[in-house]
Amino acid sequence: MKPTTTRLAGALWMGAMCLAAQGEGTPKIQFDRLVYDFGKTSQVETVTGVFKFKNVGDGLLKIEPPQLSCGCTVAQLKPDTLPPGETGELPFTLHLGQVKAQLDKRIAVKSNDPQTPEVSLTIKADYTPLYEINPRTLAPNLAFGVKETAQFTTLTRTDGKPLRLGRLVASKPWITATVEPGAPADDSTARIRVTIQREGPPRRFSEFVHVYTVEQTNTPVSSIYLYGQVMGEVSLTPEALYWSISDATNTSAERPEALVLRRVTIRSTDGKAMELKKPQSTIKGLTVELVPKEAGQVYELVARLEEVPASTVSGQVSFETSLSAQPKIEVPVIVHVFKP
Repeated sequence: MKPTTTRLAGALWMGAMCLAAQGEGTPKIQFDRLVYDFGKTSQVETVTGVFKFKNVGDGLLKIEPPQLSCGCTVAQLKPDTLPPGETGELPFTLHLGQVKAQLDKRIAVKSNDPQTPEVSLTIKADYTPLYEINPRTLAPNLAFGVKETAQFTTLTRTDGKPLRLGRLVASKPWITATVEPGAPADDSTARIRVTIQREGPPRRFSEFVHVYTVEQTNTPVSSIYLYGQVMGEVSLTPEALYWSISDATNTSAERPEALVLRRVTIRSTDGKAMELKKPQSTIKGLTVELVPKEAGQVYELVARLEEVPASTVSGQVSFETSLSAQPKIEVPVIVHVFKP
């Protein structure tokens, strides 16, 4: 055999022996730390860090994708396979949110390490937002006949430095947000007025106002959430119909009336008489009728589940009115069918 051929064969044999040794060896994962504690922080959006690890065993280490305790954490392995003696990293990003909290999040790392098949990593932070708003949620209700309504909230810079407000951006044009005058220029707080104007049909709404500062113009430092209602000439109690009922093996005649019957009280908000007619249902087997009360100022919508559907369905009940602003009203319906 030629010397060159002999050397090549020897090298291949040594490589094969190394691979065999790795395959027969035992991997062992070792992290530089198990807890990453940021301590007290007031970052606006996120904090980032890196867990470092090493294969201190003598076999090939294979790591599964990390499992996170919440959607507020992002983590990715680099790499996911390590020969003996090699190192890797697990960088992560923790989204802090906008609420003061003691954060304690977990990352589970599983591997083929026979002694420690799963390692639990912890991320901690004592989080106080740089900007706090109170209350964060407003519930403005615009009564019938009222053109606008306003509610207030207060924004505070928690480090005591002057609050330099920038834009206040509402999600809809019929919402305006302004800073109440009177606060000194070096004040760390500001009172914000949020006004809802009557525009469009009666409805419930879920909207927001984003708050920006002079220092941070691209990302809001906080948000005001609005959950309210624009009232019309008609009010409904309740505003939706819901059934939770067992499977359809029995007929409605065998079920208690309380199980199949639902009622909605329909009231004129200004006390005037109204006419309601043509009740309809989009759900098969659900019958509806309108019963006038109190000289046309109040009606009762009676809905009866004559036929229980085979599975959960949703739809609506509707009726016409004599009111020009609300000629037709729709009531959401859900029939949840479960098997005992």
